[in-house]
Amino acid sequence: MDLFGIPADYERIFEITEKKRALFAPSDNAVQQAIGRAIVMGDAAHSFGASYKGKPIGSVADFTNFSFHAVKNLTTAEGGAAIWRDIEGIDNEELYHRYMLLSLHGQSKDALAKTKLGTWEYDIAGLWYKCNMTDIHAAVGLAQIKRYDDILARRRKIIEYLDSAFANLPVETVKHYTDGYLSSGHLYIMRLKGKNSQERDNFISKMAELGVATNVHYKPLPLHSGYKKLGFNIADYPNAYEQFSNEVTLPLHTRLTDDDVDYVIKCVRKCL
Repeated sequence: MDLFGIPADYERIFEITEKKRALFAPSDNAVQQAIGRAIVMGDAAHSFGASYKGKPIGSVADFTNFSFHAVKNLTTAEGGAAIWRDIEGIDNEELYHRYMLLSLHGQSKDALAKTKLGTWEYDIAGLWYKCNMTDIHAAVGLAQIKRYDDILARRRKIIEYLDSAFANLPVETVKHYTDGYLSSGHLYIMRLKGKNSQERDNFISKMAELGVATNVHYKPLPLHSGYKKLGFNIADYPNAYEQFSNEVTLPLHTRLTDDDVDYVIKCVRKCL
């Protein structure tokens, strides 16, 4: 999982899967058999436009899943994309067709294919899902792609400015840009050193009084009522709670002006 726009340590993940290759017993799934080890599937909902060791996210894991939800850096209002690396012995067109069947009620042809003269006939190959992207959503995404380099550059400028401003404050920020990876800059995460969850919430309230909306990413699942009913206990997940208890997410988007960013910095200093 690529969190906040920052790529996972894929080199380490591949080392583990290769080391355990001999223990892997693939099913009759042709893709699993062709790869011959556990598939590395990247959750890149946050990291469209990021790179890992010089390679763009999408070309690193075996399969990569992007989200284009309304709050993502690049949006189609709703939707996403699944992409994969070339796999020896697997036909890309056949794999694409399998994805299409799963996302369109198992229909063997999409709407465009059925408009061609004399080609109305189609089959429903299975009882699957309805999660295909509409043409309107795709058009929004294509327009976003044209300006995405500028979006990434602006987000990076804001992140680096915030990092510099907070360097001597009692906070810990997540590193978005290193020699090993470049983040997409999806979320600006800040941890309040030495603070507990109540003190963190007080900080959030003070920021709100000053007109700055903040957030928390993310509340651990065992703290939600639905998971408590299933028997999950946050005491069993101390690391998750520790990461959550003093975390604050600051505003980060391309509509922020330099003056807006300066105001956020001023408010953080005042509320700490």
